[in-house]
Amino acid sequence: MAKQTVRQCPECGCGLSRYNTESLCAGCARSQGATERECPAVPDRVWQDPEVREALSAWDFGQVSRLLRQRSSLRQDDMAQLTGLSQAFLSMLESGARRLTNIDKIIEFLTGLGTPAELVPLPLPRKSARPAGREPSNPFIGELDPSLPWTASRMVAALNNAAGGGSEVPPVCGRC
Repeated sequence: MAKQTVRQCPECGCGLSRYNTESLCAGCARSQGATERECPAVPDRVWQDPEVREALSAWDFGQVSRLLRQRSSLRQDDMAQLTGLSQAFLSMLESGARRLTNIDKIIEFLTGLGTPAELVPLPLPRKSARPAGREPSNPFIGELDPSLPWTASRMVAALNNAAGGGSEVPPVCGRC
């Protein structure tokens, strides 16, 4: 019987399967492809999808991640690269086993994906009866402009409003 020679990957030296028609092993091909590819990005068309918009408005970040991947052909590794979250965490987030609750991570997630500001519900100042000349006591008043970039204070205001707390700081005493 004739002995077959084992082909080897020129990058790492591991043996190549007889079914592998490429010159590199799968691991080296993936890593080489990652360095040759552009940085992954979510296409603008994906943000127009009604399901993506609905998941964003519900603050369902697991569903947002899953829909973005499906609509833009991104892998969880690509999403991890964009958001700064691990691939394992994204997998658990999408399955519902974990939730994204840390405000800094929420900001990183939304910013990394390039989420348009108009798709994330931000609280608007409520009209209230105030005596003339009295300035509003809301510390987030300047943070409510949706054209501004994401900041921690804007996200806190948005989460407060989404939780039903409103956008205003409650008065210190009952007479105000």
